[in-house]
Amino acid sequence: MTFAYLYALGLLIIIPLLMGCQPFGIFGLIMGSLLAWLIIWIFREVNDCKTQDEEYIGTYVREACYFTAWTERIRHEDKETKKVTYETVQHPDSWEVTVAEGRTTLGISSTTYNRYVEAFGNEQETSANHDWEASGTVIDPGTCYYTVWPGTYETARYRYIKREYVNPTLRAPNVFQIADLSEEEVKKHRLWEYGQREIYGYVKGDDVDKLEKAAEDYNCWFRTKQIKLNFILLENKPPSEAQYWQQYWKNGKRNTVNAVISVDNAHKIQWVHIFGWQNEGVHIKLRDLLVCCCDINDIVENFDEIKNLLETDYHRADFKQYDYIRPRFPLKNAAITLTIFLGLFCGLFCRAPYPPVDAMRFIVKKDLKSAKKILEPYVGTAPKDSYSYSNLGMIYFVEGNYEEALRMLNYAIDHQEGYDVLDIMYHNRSETYKKMGNYKAALKDAQKSLELVDYPRDLYMCNLKSIYEALGYKNSLRRLTRKMKETMRGERMECAQADAVRPYIAKEMDDPFWGRFLLLKKIFS
Repeated sequence: MTFAYLYALGLLIIIPLLMGCQPFGIFGLIMGSLLAWLIIWIFREVNDCKTQDEEYIGTYVREACYFTAWTERIRHEDKETKKVTYETVQHPDSWEVTVAEGRTTLGISSTTYNRYVEAFGNEQETSANHDWEASGTVIDPGTCYYTVWPGTYETARYRYIKREYVNPTLRAPNVFQIADLSEEEVKKHRLWEYGQREIYGYVKGDDVDKLEKAAEDYNCWFRTKQIKLNFILLENKPPSEAQYWQQYWKNGKRNTVNAVISVDNAHKIQWVHIFGWQNEGVHIKLRDLLVCCCDINDIVENFDEIKNLLETDYHRADFKQYDYIRPRFPLKNAAITLTIFLGLFCGLFCRAPYPPVDAMRFIVKKDLKSAKKILEPYVGTAPKDSYSYSNLGMIYFVEGNYEEALRMLNYAIDHQEGYDVLDIMYHNRSETYKKMGNYKAALKDAQKSLELVDYPRDLYMCNLKSIYEALGYKNSLRRLTRKMKETMRGERMECAQADAVRPYIAKEMDDPFWGRFLLLKKIFS
């Protein structure tokens, strides 16, 4: 984590300088450092997730159930009106099995359930209980039909369940490191992903079916050792072919013993290769046992010897002995990701040298001369920035240069795309017209400024009142005075000049982070 802090500290100083901005202060350093720590932590968690592995455990079905459709009534209450309504929900038929291993429940199809009923031969009926899964009140529970395994070997039906476990060797590049095969090699050698099977390869025949049944029996009935026996049958292949299957086995990550057997066209055994996790002595014994067999039928006939060998000598690998292994932390990838995130952080929140913002800072300080020096050269290069034209116009207004002020305000109003500060621009131009003695034009702008606001703003009404007084509009003046008495909200009255030069992005002064987003949006648009 020291790396994260030092890296963030360096980037939060370097990146803003490269962008022509000011380096961050204490708050920026704290935020950037927290971001760096967060990214490093995410990388560590992702790296640890690579140790999760899975295996398939064979088991058998102990019970199969069929639940007919059932109905429940669910109560709904509106939080605001407190109105209570009821909804009737009908759930469809469902089928499931319970297996011996951990009494795990698995969903099945109706066809599979019927096969279990036929094999077990003892279907019974009972009342269903759906209270544990119902969201409301069960009004029609339906019926439950079930069939139980009678306990005889011949009627057993097998299933597989998947289990996850921690395998530290997966994150250790120096333990059983074998290069991954390319997609072309996988297709060329016709390799299969290891999973819920017993026989791999493309050898077909009645003897292969018998071997698969024997291996399936072993994998399900001998689940207590939590190992799995796979046969990989190849036809007329060189011994080097076994290495591709072993390499595709992902360096010994599973709970399996794999026997690669090459046979000829008559299914006579040519060679045998055994691989798995450790237990090399068992692998040698198993290889010798299989080599002594003449063909696949001999393997089936001597399968009891294979079972006895594995049951006696094979032990599932205990990965706790590899707890000392630590992964190689992806420092390069973390540094690249951290640089990108901190670059975005700087781009959003660093103080960019944006002339309108700098001018606003001087206006807030009432240093209009400095603001004027910034805005005058800037407005010529930013024809779409109506805000800056309006602010420069009001600086001219305060200086008494009403002709230039009117020219700037006219341009700002003609090129203003939104309506967020258009009322202020009309009001400012109305004040300018008043100073120039053009009360007719001032009247139009004053009325327009009031139309653009959601409520009668006191300052705008005071401006309109002064114009009515100057023009001698007595009736309009009486109506406006009456309206002002009804709507005056007790706000502090401000002079036109003070209101005119108020920063149009005052939000940025109070909320710099929100202001950064507004500025970036404006810059890139």
